[in-house]
Amino acid sequence: MTLKEMKIKTFSLIEEYYPDEPKLAEDEDVQNKINGVVNQIQLDLMKYRKINANTTIEITEDDDKTISLKDYIEDCYQINKLKFDTDVDYEILDDDTLILPKDYVGEFTVYYYKYPELVELNPTAENYDETYEFELDNVLLEIMPYGIAADLLKMDMISGYGRYFYERYMEMKNSIDSRKSSGRIIIDGGIDV
Repeated sequence: MTLKEMKIKTFSLIEEYYPDEPKLAEDEDVQNKINGVVNQIQLDLMKYRKINANTTIEITEDDDKTISLKDYIEDCYQINKLKFDTDVDYEILDDDTLILPKDYVGEFTVYYYKYPELVELNPTAENYDETYEFELDNVLLEIMPYGIAADLLKMDMISGYGRYFYERYMEMKNSIDSRKSSGRIIIDGGIDV
């Protein structure tokens, strides 16, 4: 889904969608805030369906053997696992500090969850809204407009729409199944009871 499509969904929810307007909305306050709100909601939702990524790190003889993995991975949210070609007796000191044996030389793959690429607050590219693609799972993208709408309307005390969208957002968010596929289990044999 593109940023433009997300804005159309959100503006349609809050009855602010004007297709003939270059920025899709007439309210300048909404136009100015939406990109920042989109980022805030992306960062809130990304934890529920994490974005997989991996990179390979090469360690030479002269490299320090105590390394911060986040120094090698800019967009790292959380380390998932490490894969070495051979058995390596390593230790993970904290969330991202890896201690390798002093004689280790070679490369290994880090599987991790990444932060999504955030929306530019003041994009300079003319067709930015049409070219920016979200990295989030489709389930999260269906929930996202409600979170954006809730934040955009949070100061609207008279109509209560902000509260409605917030409650709907929380309800949808709480029903997210973090698994991307359902597990399968086979029980063979067993005892009749």
